[in-house]
Amino acid sequence: MKTKFVQFIPMVFIAATSLGGCASGLGSADTYDLDVTVNTKGVSISLWTGFGENVKKVLEPLLEEFSAKTGIKVKHESKGGYPNLQTAINLSATRKAYANIALGYPDHFAGYITSNIQLRLDGLIENDHKRAVTTDENGISYDKDGLMCLNYEDFYEDYREENEKLEFNEEGKPYVLGVPFNKSSEVMCYNAEFFEWCAKQDDLKDSIFIPKTWAEVKSVGLAVKELFKNKKAYGRILCDDGGVYDSVPSGKKAVIDLIAVPSVDEFRFFSYDSTENMFITLIRQYGSVYTEVDTEQTGVGYAAFNDPEHRAATLEAMAMLRDLWNNGLIGIASTFNEQQYCSTPFKKGQSLLNVGSTGGLTNVVGTTFTTKAAPIPVKDLEHKYVISQGTNLALFNKGNEKQIVASWKLMVYLSQQANGAFCGNKNSGYFPTCEYAKNSEEYQEYLEQDLSGAALLQQEAAAINSTEYESYTRFVDPGFRGSSSIRTEVGYIPGYIFSNSFGGDDQAILDDVYVTLSDYVRS
Repeated sequence: MKTKFVQFIPMVFIAATSLGGCASGLGSADTYDLDVTVNTKGVSISLWTGFGENVKKVLEPLLEEFSAKTGIKVKHESKGGYPNLQTAINLSATRKAYANIALGYPDHFAGYITSNIQLRLDGLIENDHKRAVTTDENGISYDKDGLMCLNYEDFYEDYREENEKLEFNEEGKPYVLGVPFNKSSEVMCYNAEFFEWCAKQDDLKDSIFIPKTWAEVKSVGLAVKELFKNKKAYGRILCDDGGVYDSVPSGKKAVIDLIAVPSVDEFRFFSYDSTENMFITLIRQYGSVYTEVDTEQTGVGYAAFNDPEHRAATLEAMAMLRDLWNNGLIGIASTFNEQQYCSTPFKKGQSLLNVGSTGGLTNVVGTTFTTKAAPIPVKDLEHKYVISQGTNLALFNKGNEKQIVASWKLMVYLSQQANGAFCGNKNSGYFPTCEYAKNSEEYQEYLEQDLSGAALLQQEAAAINSTEYESYTRFVDPGFRGSSSIRTEVGYIPGYIFSNSFGGDDQAILDDVYVTLSDYVRS
């Protein structure tokens, strides 16, 4: 089944043909006049990312391989997170001190376009085939250095579209502003020993299992709480013989260790790391709309989840969350007195299921149990939505023709030729951008490796993305002025629900959030 993605990215209605005041680089945002066959050996370029140390260790050997192939020198600098990266680029815009290439989200790109520093890639995409000197049996073309020529159509369709709805010409034709590089999603992690033991018990196998829907999260969660209550398991260890002990007896195996969970008040069956992702994903599953863009007149983006036509579905999703909370079944980081994530409570046994980013799976590997991954819960099997996250590569208007073409070659290499190796490294945690990368020898070997611990968990998530999520709608958050403010504000909504703010009135919560977001609410 073909993967379906949904995204809402704003149009920037600009028919500009020049980047005024550029001290170096092209005199135009377009790249049609560049000679992609120009000799780039010995050229030096810069790349800025937001990667941490683990991913830097995956990326930098690929940059070294690229330099060995092409003779192009690449200086990589991480800015320590995407917000810092965006800030660094914005601060350097007036001084033309930004990198040749950088990672970014669509809303970042929207700002760079406004600042007249980002290049349109259409000309380079159209002319890249001119580098080709050989073509292999699969129809893939390479230049004299063994560097692939871009096959733009091979990128997953909606990863392409994410970069094609930021700027349009006066005829309404979109420009291409970036190419995809690192993509991730969310999965639900669980305590494998507990659920596998329940599956073998005749009196439990039909009531305790890995839930696929939110209704099952409730029913299974209640069954788990009943089991723990009947066995007086809180503060003790449930073993594979069905007995509960203060320590694991000889010859027995722990099924669930609740030593750090002294009472039912400390336990939540299900937890969710990102409250932003929780709200945004849920309302889509329940048929609401998170944001909308006025594509006909202003190109401005708005919050939409409390608009009259979407409000009922949003409230239905919120009512479901409230019901789970009232039954003591769901928690977020603040529930466990944590700042950001539920990984520590999950590993302590305070929750049995936790939804989090596939980029952070190393943090949920259990010490007293095996952590495995499953798809996130959905409203029902006809409304399967899961978020897709990650950045794209942007080419900036910096340097001479050789530097810009050299930078383009690096973009092609990272986004396609080396993407399978990047995603196939057990320390990466990201998913392929295209069929070439997915089917590459490096990525297929990764899926078949005999791994353990965090690497095995990441491998399981990659398999879910390649198989089970093929039938999901994988959506991308909107990118426009104010989209980050909207995302931040909706992240407070689950906490408002669970703390019984506004007297438990969910409509009052939405109305208050809309007051805060008044600049981004359609009048």
